[in-house]
Amino acid sequence: MDNITNQLRDSGDLAYAAKHRQESGLKFIGNVHVKHTRQGKILHDAWEPEHNTFTTEGMAYLLNIIFGTTSKAGAAIWYVGIFKADVTPAVGDTAAVKLGAAGTYLECQDADYDSPATNKPAYTIAATSSAVCTNAASKATFVMNAGITVYGAFLSDAAAKTATSGHLMCAKRFASSRAVIADDELAVTYQVSCTTS
Repeated sequence: MDNITNQLRDSGDLAYAAKHRQESGLKFIGNVHVKHTRQGKILHDAWEPEHNTFTTEGMAYLLNIIFGTTSKAGAAIWYVGIFKADVTPAVGDTAAVKLGAAGTYLECQDADYDSPATNKPAYTIAATSSAVCTNAASKATFVMNAGITVYGAFLSDAAAKTATSGHLMCAKRFASSRAVIADDELAVTYQVSCTTS
């Protein structure tokens, strides 16, 4: 045992890792807040208790923009979507398989919410000088068109509700699903943090 302890103590790689632990541990964390309103009465207004799941597809896209030669599209590149399948997002999820009318998330469509029409609401953040961005000043608000159960939300870079192209950045299954009826409003705030701890 002493031999192993000495080897660990004398390892230059381990000493470097311990010294630079915080600067080497970059993480993206997403938090989702849902406000559910019916006829002006608030039925639910809370932050989800757990972080969302960032997909490999989304993280690769970020790295290619930041460090590679991939160009970021115009102003409103990200959109907030909601889904009605009772599924838990996973790291390997992709837009091609999970989104759109036939995707396994069962992305909500025109029959599910009538406002905004055709496209998902844009994820519009306020400029930030910190390591946190949020759309709290411009929440993604959905006016429901039917009685359904909404199980979660996601960020993607394809505007159309029917799109199966683009990138699925991250997704979150709500701790408590939302049973909505026509004219209910769901306001989704998505907060993304970049941290080294």
